[in-house]
Amino acid sequence: MFTEKHFPHSISGDELDAYLAKGWYRMGLSVFTCHFLFFNDSLYSPIWLRMPLDGLVFRKSLQKTMRQNRQRFRTTIKHAVIDDEKEALFQRYKTGFKGILSATLIDSVLDGQPYTIFDTFEVCVYDGEKLVAFSFFDLGNKSLSSIKGVYDPEYSKHSLGIYTMVEEMQFGLDLGFQFYYPGYIVPGYPRFDYKLRMGTAEAVQFFDLKAQTWLPFQQFSNQNVPVGVLSSKLNEVGQKLVNVGVAVQMLYYPAYEANNFMFENERMLESPLFLTLFTNIFPRPRFIIYYDLWQEKYVFTHCMPIEDLSLYFEHTMQFDTQEARHYLDFILKKTQIIETENSTELVGMVEEIGRLIKSPGISGILK
Repeated sequence: MFTEKHFPHSISGDELDAYLAKGWYRMGLSVFTCHFLFFNDSLYSPIWLRMPLDGLVFRKSLQKTMRQNRQRFRTTIKHAVIDDEKEALFQRYKTGFKGILSATLIDSVLDGQPYTIFDTFEVCVYDGEKLVAFSFFDLGNKSLSSIKGVYDPEYSKHSLGIYTMVEEMQFGLDLGFQFYYPGYIVPGYPRFDYKLRMGTAEAVQFFDLKAQTWLPFQQFSNQNVPVGVLSSKLNEVGQKLVNVGVAVQMLYYPAYEANNFMFENERMLESPLFLTLFTNIFPRPRFIIYYDLWQEKYVFTHCMPIEDLSLYFEHTMQFDTQEARHYLDFILKKTQIIETENSTELVGMVEEIGRLIKSPGISGILK
């Protein structure tokens, strides 16, 4: 599965270390992992990062940021507490944040609950007696995980978001922790790229989905980003289908996580991107192709949307225009027709199915 989420009632330091080591992360009071995200109606792949702390030397720019802010501000590190002062700063921070944040700090960090299962510490930065920044980070037995950073927009020139992360890492260095986990970056979406500056190019590691292990970031290639692999594979076969006269459309499928959050059915489609075929005949997906990243194979399957009334009202069902990019209903796989690594073999099977269907017209692939 591309998205998994656990809701433990408690979690030990060793258990948190184990989750982090396999590319999982904390969200509220749960732990999760994911390999696809939708931002601004487009599909991306997060790449999980970590920094080994043993022997880590900060970049000169980070050393300068730490030195200047330690001189300019008062910094404390202790067990985390959510109070009115931090909540007020969180609300100020929200005013300048470009994106969606939880309504309150306690919603963001603790899912609105008055307790935590994590061993959470805080870095607090004060200008005199005024709180101007804080961050929360969790402790395992060998690992630290950065959770939340907040700063006063009026102090943005001081890079306090970066500074609190540096202080978290220094805390880990001083106490002999092995790894620091800052979350993920998103290739093609530069908002999170600042995390790559937390360590030298030689030190930063990324979690390789295919190898299921951590590799030096110097080995990272955009060609291996999951969303890029899906897109290229489906574009390849989609173009071949267009060339032989099959009407196809590529669609994003945000409901690919349904097995985790709403339904428990192994037949639910779990791919965030797919081709729907014979679109000139079926206004809703009936025959689809998706690419299985784990097995590295194409899958051609007959499917139906959940509670599919189009079986009875095929010509009156309304579906998005050919310019649409997302399919928002839930898709159930009914019958798998073929699973193959060979796109030519796949196209041949689609043509065979197509000969059984009267086609009134042809349309092209929508990228």
